[in-house]
Amino acid sequence: LRSSGMLYAWDRRDLDGIDAWSMRMHEGIARQLIISLKHHANACAAEELADILLPLPDDLILSPDTVVTWVTMPEGRRRERCVDHGRLLAEAFARRLELPCRQLLLRREDGAHTQEGLNRVKRTENLRNSYAPLCSVSFPVLLVDDVLTTGATALRCIEALRKAGAKKITVLTVTHA
Repeated sequence: LRSSGMLYAWDRRDLDGIDAWSMRMHEGIARQLIISLKHHANACAAEELADILLPLPDDLILSPDTVVTWVTMPEGRRRERCVDHGRLLAEAFARRLELPCRQLLLRREDGAHTQEGLNRVKRTENLRNSYAPLCSVSFPVLLVDDVLTTGATALRCIEALRKAGAKKITVLTVTHA
């Protein structure tokens, strides 16, 4: 990954006033690692992916009271895949940053289907009311995910975190579409 130029090519997008940082396009070795983690329960891939997220972009400053969290997956899908890939990635990254990592979102089992193959409008509608806060949030939040495709999932998570009281939210993904 390092020799391929994969590292240090951060891309920043605005998601409803929230900075969303992604390392690179969803292709090549990074894509293969994500698939290995997500679909083949290869927990070691989370460690490799967390390693390539450092160093952070110069413009991304995280305060020491930041809490790292992840996009919670439906329990049925977690059982099916035998791994919560988002949690593993967030925990691995939080360890490297020496920040706490906690589940802040609940994923409701509301019949939402997979996001694969859907456009932004359909993705956003598919996830309506899918996320709810688990607790009140009075600290900065770093939401870590594997891929930023249309931003619909991140926006639904941001919506729930704002309902919980979060004032400062940053999104960080390994790759983007």
